[in-house]
Amino acid sequence: MLVSKRQQEILELLEQKGHVYVSNLSKQFQVTKETIRRDLEALEKQGLIHRTHGGAVLNQREKEVSPLIQREVAHLEAKREIAREAAKGIQDGDIIALDSSDVSFQLARLLGEREITVITNSIAVTLEFLRQDKVKVITVGGYLNKDSTSFFGTMTEKSIEGYHVDKFYFSCHGIHLEHGIYENNEMEAQVKQKFISISDRLILLADHTKFGQKSLTNLLSLDKVDQIITDHGLPLNQLSAFKVEGLNIQLAQS
Repeated sequence: MLVSKRQQEILELLEQKGHVYVSNLSKQFQVTKETIRRDLEALEKQGLIHRTHGGAVLNQREKEVSPLIQREVAHLEAKREIAREAAKGIQDGDIIALDSSDVSFQLARLLGEREITVITNSIAVTLEFLRQDKVKVITVGGYLNKDSTSFFGTMTEKSIEGYHVDKFYFSCHGIHLEHGIYENNEMEAQVKQKFISISDRLILLADHTKFGQKSLTNLLSLDKVDQIITDHGLPLNQLSAFKVEGLNIQLAQS
């Protein structure tokens, strides 16, 4: 395991549990205690944690930020798999947009070492990049949606109009083979449509539970999407049906 990835997973454990112990981390990651101590020292130097006797806790700044980004997330591991697969397609120099979905937040957590520009209406995604030096972030403001910790409305849409992005990574509420992609919040759908209008490529990130579902607002037809990334929970018959229609659908590597 790469050190940066291990350190990221240590941070995730801290956000879940509040405290970690060197001995437990050593066993979990199958590395020496000295290696874990060096990881904790590196994280402390970045101001992310405080080391304690035998372990570590999040520092006060992290405790203040975490309520905004620690919603209960359904199918979290599937979304992490999808995010890891999506990250493979992002290169230095890319200009990308991220929506306010849980899977986009998981993707943001993997991009700290990329020299990219990110445009987003998500507060959680923006806060994630506070930890990173290489990523240039543009946040579009507007009215606050407290449920999704994101911005929406006319101001948000007008801000987006002035930009261009190479790739837009987004999720949805439902995907129907015949009727297309659905969103359950009309205001969020309008923001996504603006991102769609400025993007060269559209990459849909959706776990298997979204397939076969319809919702309030029809966002986009499937033939407009350049790539769909999902997890291995999608039944093979559904996967085959999408491929038969000529859609570029890809299963994330577990």
